Amino acid sequence: MNSLPTELIYVLIFVAIVLFQYMTRGLRQQAQQESAQRERLSKVPEEVEEPPEASLVPSVAVGQFGRTQAPSASPAHARRRFARGSLMATKREMQNAVVIAVILGPCRTYEPHDSR
Repeated sequence: MNSLPTELIYVLIFVAIVLFQYMTRGLRQQAQQESAQRERLSKVPEEVEEPPEASLVPSVAVGQFGRTQAPSASPAHARRRFARGSLMATKREMQNAVVIAVILGPCRTYEPHDSR
């Protein structure tokens, strides 16, 4: 034992402790996964239930035969195609958008690469 320095022994002990914790954590996670899988399998029913058959012929009320029911559309009050109010609801939101635009600045996509 005298040939090994004490620092190396401490490092080896530390590595062994970390390796032991890593292995126990891996085994614990594997056991939890197996137990969760067993629970999921126990919840699955053994028999497959068949869904009820849907009728192929739609039912029609007798009193409404020959009449068409057109859906009534709600009147849309669109003054403009793109309203300013739909983009920024309040004056505060507009101010925030202007501040953000000033901070970010113009788009630099088409500018040449500048190496500073």
